[in-house]
Amino acid sequence: MWIRGSINGAMVVALVMATASSGRPAAARADRDAGGETSACRTPADPPAMRLAVVSHEPPTGVADGMEGIEDPAVRDLLAAIDVQTLGLRDFASRVRMDTYDDLADETEKRFGRVYMVMPPPSAEDASEADRAAEPGGRRRAAIVFERSIEPSGRARERLEHFVLDDGVLSDYDHEAKRLVRRRVVEPGDRRDPLRLGEGPVPIPIGQRSRDIVRYFEVTRAPEVPARIAKSVAGVTGLHLVPRPGTEMSEDRKVASIDLWLVGEERLPFAVELRERDGDRTTVRFFDPVLNAGIDATARRWLEAPEVDPKVWRIESR
Repeated sequence: MWIRGSINGAMVVALVMATASSGRPAAARADRDAGGETSACRTPADPPAMRLAVVSHEPPTGVADGMEGIEDPAVRDLLAAIDVQTLGLRDFASRVRMDTYDDLADETEKRFGRVYMVMPPPSAEDASEADRAAEPGGRRRAAIVFERSIEPSGRARERLEHFVLDDGVLSDYDHEAKRLVRRRVVEPGDRRDPLRLGEGPVPIPIGQRSRDIVRYFEVTRAPEVPARIAKSVAGVTGLHLVPRPGTEMSEDRKVASIDLWLVGEERLPFAVELRERDGDRTTVRFFDPVLNAGIDATARRWLEAPEVDPKVWRIESR
């Protein structure tokens, strides 16, 4: 990651808006969130999860697994921390703000929402009944829900958009337009993980493995988080990822780089930014990220890809 009309999703991945004080006008809440501290390209058919896309299916020749060639100890420490976090990951949830910048028009659109992801149990023997109930198919699933946006003009809008990745299919629900688009991003029987960097088109910056990052990207220390993303960056460190020559992402020549910033001792996602060669960029800021807190009824609702009434909705498959 991971919008129609103006966004393609980040890496992501990667992405339900932050709960605001009751009774406040939408515009007032939007202005507060736009400040960034109280709240986280132009391909019409591509959803936000597809915007932060890594489409390389085969590793470049000569790149081994592990951290060969990574000399910066800070970078090695971050990669090792990502592995530790991934091995213990069961579920993830966070509020997000996604900013989409159009370089040609010099405009930014902001969306506010929430992202959820659940991991399958490590093995059938280790899976409890609760695990099987939450993840019956043993699949890794992800959902992004947007409920509010701020247009480049500053106009705030309430609009429900819901994206679900499940069993290799990305379902895009536009509740305002009553339109559902299903895109198969991994063919049946294909063992690639569409949420993993380098293996599919819908990666998100959680649940990754260092060997995949190193395999598909040249990895260095990320620059400091720009002030337009966050005013306070205490405890934030990051990785700067450039597609390796020979990967499909490099050959495609759209993505210039990806910056992934993590925060605190737990190395929780703080922000991720994808920059394209034409100057466009997509930035996702995470707020109150939570690991392994379990899947509640709200999360489970959004992680479903429900059927809709074809008499009311327009349904497309791609």
